[in-house]
Amino acid sequence: GVTMREALRQRLWLMLAGLAIALVVALATMSAVDQSARLKLSIVIVTSVLGFAATLLAILVGASQLRRDLDMRIAIMLFSKPLPRIAYVLGRWLGVQLVVAAALAILCVVGSAIVGARFGGFPDMRRVVAPSGWQLVSATGELLPMAEDRTYVQLTGPPGNAARFSFSGLPAPGPHGAEVLLRMDVRALDGGDELQRTAVEVLAAPAGEPPWQVLALDAHSPYGAGEGSGDGVEPTATRQVLIRGRNQSHQDLSQDYCRLILPASCVRDGRSVVQVVRLDPRAGLLIDRVGGAYVAVPGGGFVLNLARAALVVLACSSVLTAATLAIASLSSLPVALLGGLTLFFCGSALHAVRESLRFDELSLPARRLLAIADGVFPDFDRYPIAAKLAAAEAVDWTTVASAWGYYGVFTVVLMTLAWIALARREV
Repeated sequence: GVTMREALRQRLWLMLAGLAIALVVALATMSAVDQSARLKLSIVIVTSVLGFAATLLAILVGASQLRRDLDMRIAIMLFSKPLPRIAYVLGRWLGVQLVVAAALAILCVVGSAIVGARFGGFPDMRRVVAPSGWQLVSATGELLPMAEDRTYVQLTGPPGNAARFSFSGLPAPGPHGAEVLLRMDVRALDGGDELQRTAVEVLAAPAGEPPWQVLALDAHSPYGAGEGSGDGVEPTATRQVLIRGRNQSHQDLSQDYCRLILPASCVRDGRSVVQVVRLDPRAGLLIDRVGGAYVAVPGGGFVLNLARAALVVLACSSVLTAATLAIASLSSLPVALLGGLTLFFCGSALHAVRESLRFDELSLPARRLLAIADGVFPDFDRYPIAAKLAAAEAVDWTTVASAWGYYGVFTVVLMTLAWIALARREV
């Protein structure tokens, strides 16, 4: 409680008000090529402001208050009372976390209100289930061998060849069924101009055995209907859909995937098999094994997912709060602030460290130092919540629990160091 009251007296709410005003201005003046791009950019801006506010408050609040207690001899009065030093450190940490949580809650409300008012509603969020197994099937029904270490599956050969995706652990579909999301790249096989789309047939069965059921196209799918392609590829029957070429750079679940309805009859005991049949002999399909096919179920409202994303951000800030408290127990406030910022920048650059470790030209000492850094520093980009929300993918409670479990280990270690440093300090 003392930590929160002191944060109010320090007028940190002015910084929060400034961030809210900046958020309103940024979303009001933002421009993009189309409505979908504007929506994705708006969501990225909101999540970026959440991360900036949490980082700044986590580094500033706890360290400044702890150093003030030590430098102004307030600690002499505090620790003369029956107040264990571990209780003091935990109280400061928890107070900072409550300050950060309150700031994130305010920014979530402001950001959600602006997005809802600007776009007339919120995007539909989806929780996806990836395939548990892949198979290639020939036109005669023969299962073809496929290497497990391949990143992509290439579907060529005569028409009728198919790619089969097995799903398990699916929740019970609602009355309207679930969604099948497909994203594939289309390649011309005759060496001519690259095709932009091709016709396929999508089937499903609960156990991968006949009878197969043809999946209907979702009326809200961004593509898939026979609207005419201009390259001679157009479905001639309602059971066919158009797959447009989409590579790995297209991640938006609401715009870059062909959406089909998976009836409840095609799901049994949480299992279902979906099969994509190639129809055009001129076009080959290149399917990404990570992100090429999903079964999607409703992932809750946008505001709820933004709140869960804020909890992930709060988990990140807990590490920075613990780190600055530990450094402030040993050194001055500028050193604590610099240490917190250094930890944040190092933890945000671990992807570059991992890329460097792949090079064979590194010397042995440099490789060992980078390997130590990869294991010691917390990875603040471990949970790409901004990319998830922008792609209309839900942030579930499993992600929140995983984030708190991962960052909690670093927090416990740093809080232990802060307690030891404060316990050994004479005030």
